[in-house]
Amino acid sequence: MGYCLLGAHVNYTASGLPEAIAQWKPPLVVVLDHSDAWHQVKVESPHTVLVGRLAQDSHWEPNFNDPSLNPVQAARDYCAQVLPWAERMGATYDFWQGVNEPVIATAEAMRRLAEFEAERARIMAGHGFRVVVGSFSVGNPHLPYWRQFLPALEAALEYRGALALHEYAWPSLDHEWPWYALRHRKVYEGEPAHGWEGFPPRLKSLPLLITECGLDGLIERIDPPRGWQVLYGHDPAQYLRQLAWYDAELLKDRYVIGAALYCLATPDPRWKTYDHWPVLTRRLMEQATPIYRLTEPQPPEPPAPGPSNEELLWEQVLARVDRINELLRQRIEGNGRGMVTTAKKPRS
Repeated sequence: MGYCLLGAHVNYTASGLPEAIAQWKPPLVVVLDHSDAWHQVKVESPHTVLVGRLAQDSHWEPNFNDPSLNPVQAARDYCAQVLPWAERMGATYDFWQGVNEPVIATAEAMRRLAEFEAERARIMAGHGFRVVVGSFSVGNPHLPYWRQFLPALEAALEYRGALALHEYAWPSLDHEWPWYALRHRKVYEGEPAHGWEGFPPRLKSLPLLITECGLDGLIERIDPPRGWQVLYGHDPAQYLRQLAWYDAELLKDRYVIGAALYCLATPDPRWKTYDHWPVLTRRLMEQATPIYRLTEPQPPEPPAPGPSNEELLWEQVLARVDRINELLRQRIEGNGRGMVTTAKKPRS
């Protein structure tokens, strides 16, 4: 089996890239450049989940660590900026992302973010659009803070949204993978030693979109940004083997919908070493066998356990005895004869 859940984070709609995506048909694509070309991609690959993200300067985004922030008003202002783009892209995009990699320093800041995300989900749903909530950076947030974020997850569930996370590693994808490349397992399942019990049962099936993933040297040091090409540009096959391992691990987690490799076609020279376009994209396409978990028919819920054959038999017996007693009661009233003792069901 080839790459099943890997997709793409497209920074720029380069010539030939939409056609390549339409041929690849990955399960997930995140788009920063909202070209009309994506309408045709959706027609040719209808099961690919497309997520729109409105890229803005960080000063435009709310500061959730500011105690004076009104998160509800901030969500309304944010949606006012996004909605014209959402209307333009229409049903081509399945979800819209919010603030990218919000910085959360305290539990109170996480409460403000949760209120912001819940209101954003409500507003966008009122206009016919779905959202992903979260979009946290690799290794974030502090695990106990997920408790304060639960209202946002409840809103995502109510309005048919999803959770978004970014998962990177360095120098290889399997390096300290429980805390980096596969950190989502600690989020969903819990890490009691670090003060987090995991999602409540109703949220454990909330779809997860890994909207950025790959190798990121910023984990090791802040500057300069270093992507997969720095270590494996001379040997892409070694990097592809790591991606195969990562993809196989994601397949084990039923709630993961896809993982978007960062990035394809960036015009920003800072991120050039992260770029998978065009050569590596072609190799991924050739080996891909995409799986579409959001569009697969879901197995029916198992029926609630009914009574056993023995219980059904005794119900019939008791009903028959009750009927006999009723007939005898009527006869007693007429001629004074005795009653039949009511049968008892044996203990199991």
